Amino acid sequence: MIASVPAISPLLRELTEQLSSDRSSVIDRMYATLINIEGYRDLDLAVKLDIRDSIGWSAKLWFESILSGAPPSEEELQVFQAFGQRRVHQGVSLQTILQAFRQGTRELWCLYIESADKSNELRDELLFRISPYLMDYFDVMAQISARSYLDEQYRHTRWRESLRYQLNTIVMNYPEDSDGFNRTAAALGLDASVPRIALAVEVGPIDNNSPTFDNELDRIVAAIGRRLKVLSNDLLNTWYRGRLLVWVSCTVGNPINENDRRIARDIVSAAPLSPEIMAIGIGLMGVGAAGWAASANEAAHALSFGRAHAGEDRVRLYSDIVIEESVRGTSNAPRYIVSLLEQLSSEPDLLLTLQTYFEQAQRRKATASVLDIHPNTLNYRLERIEKLLGADLDDAGWLAKLDVAIKLRGERSL
Repeated sequence: MIASVPAISPLLRELTEQLSSDRSSVIDRMYATLINIEGYRDLDLAVKLDIRDSIGWSAKLWFESILSGAPPSEEELQVFQAFGQRRVHQGVSLQTILQAFRQGTRELWCLYIESADKSNELRDELLFRISPYLMDYFDVMAQISARSYLDEQYRHTRWRESLRYQLNTIVMNYPEDSDGFNRTAAALGLDASVPRIALAVEVGPIDNNSPTFDNELDRIVAAIGRRLKVLSNDLLNTWYRGRLLVWVSCTVGNPINENDRRIARDIVSAAPLSPEIMAIGIGLMGVGAAGWAASANEAAHALSFGRAHAGEDRVRLYSDIVIEESVRGTSNAPRYIVSLLEQLSSEPDLLLTLQTYFEQAQRRKATASVLDIHPNTLNYRLERIEKLLGADLDDAGWLAKLDVAIKLRGERSL
């Protein structure tokens, strides 16, 4: 509640009327100060203009209050509430808003003091009668904005949680509903065309009926985000059939077999996994509801059938068991296998070399002879293949994958 407006002298009334009549100068001065606050400085132009409007409205109410002797009406204060609500969606923090109120109040006070510089009587009135009201007035305005900001933030959070639940429901239960998936993703500000990889996380003993259950999951998701250098808000997650599923966005254009290895590398390269994470299965990259669902199933299969990856027995890649899984008939497995050779398509000599290498049962001398190249040239080409694919031609798993890839490529070329 705003305190009673103090009665003002004719001299102060004249000064206030003068400032009010040139309100644009007052607004310009306050805007120039506030827009340099960290949190305001890099905002879009439209948001900055909205901030300028809020400064103008604030100045208008202040001058009218002092001149009329009455505090702002409830209807006028509702405009302040609307400004606070909009800041939530504009990405402005509450701390920044409160800092803006403090600096704006100081600028208005400095403007009054500078204007009254030659009148001791006016300065005394400002100091002893107006300054307490000024501080109380803008303190109340800041409280109104803060309350409306927090209320809107809560509603927005609940709304986003509802949308996330809806999106997860579509992915896990109705992956064929591409229209619903696209609409819900758009409402969340997500690009539905960006591919994602699913992580299936086996969590240690945890009571999903506990009031702290959601907080525990949020903490685990945040820990995963830190390892992947991704904000937890950019990770979509759900609790499904006793496991935590997390979808991580991938770089558009990256080969399908590169993203899962990068994620696994980021996970195992940091400190040891948190003790509550029993194991992590990593699926293949997928697009859309069906692609996300397939990746989640693959991540779950990796947990069940996968092998230890890069010395970390709790991290398991679906791509490491893709040969076995291709027999089981998932749609992503053949696509992954074929993609291995697509990375060599720009260098035909490498494709021919790899094909001949397998035809000659990985015998280097025989391969060099058939290709009519020097053994050193063959070694260079094989090293080049390993580098492009991130492969290890001494690893039985990689040999099996590449062997199948060559055969699939041969079948598709018939």
